[in-house]
Amino acid sequence: MRLAGIFLLFVAFGLPRPVNGQAGEDPIRFILWPLEDVRAVGDGISFRTTGMIALGSAGILVLSRYDRSTTEWASGLEIGSSLRVLQEFGHAKAVRPALGVIFLGSLMAGDTRLQDASFTALEAVVLGNLVTNSLKGLFGRARPWQDEGTSSFKPFSGNTSLPSGHATTAFAALTPFALYYGGVIGGGLYVLAGATAFSRMASNAHWFSDVVAGSAVGFTTAWLLTRRHRGRSRVSLSPTIQGGTLQVRF
Repeated sequence: MRLAGIFLLFVAFGLPRPVNGQAGEDPIRFILWPLEDVRAVGDGISFRTTGMIALGSAGILVLSRYDRSTTEWASGLEIGSSLRVLQEFGHAKAVRPALGVIFLGSLMAGDTRLQDASFTALEAVVLGNLVTNSLKGLFGRARPWQDEGTSSFKPFSGNTSLPSGHATTAFAALTPFALYYGGVIGGGLYVLAGATAFSRMASNAHWFSDVVAGSAVGFTTAWLLTRRHRGRSRVSLSPTIQGGTLQVRF
């Protein structure tokens, strides 16, 4: 397993356990949550949501004016082999399996806070990656090392600079843990996600606006899912018999 996977395992199982145990909650919620979350995507499309997306896009467009200077500054830093280490935390092929292992371990341990955090993180990474990969193809932006400039956009050309997938994965994976546990641990996880995003600029793989956009996708996806999962009443099965018919209520 890659370094990112090992670190996530260490962090998750090293986190302090909830003060008030919540063992015994029905794991059926992990089947219902994704179904309800996908349905909520359609219900959540509104004028306000569209306006927020437009405002965020405009902000990224403004920041793109500093793409060349910021990226050249970052890539000029002598960070060395630590870049390779940081980038592993945004490697989806390592992070997704690691989160799956953490989730399975949390089920066996009966730690419901870790269950919710790891499941939410895994769902956020999957959905965030879907959004980012779709946008990559749509924008078709050239990477800094291709020497085509900051304004090279060729939709469906195979260029995949915007948004940064590593930044998306890092923020999507670590934000739920940061929100569920908070404190110093939460702050440290945000710093780690930010460092992962920065490492993509330092390695000349992405422009400044690429990592900002990727970070925004990852954080927003994870934040929305965490808010839904934490604010939702706990799921439980309630079988009843009415009129000779067995009914199951959630």
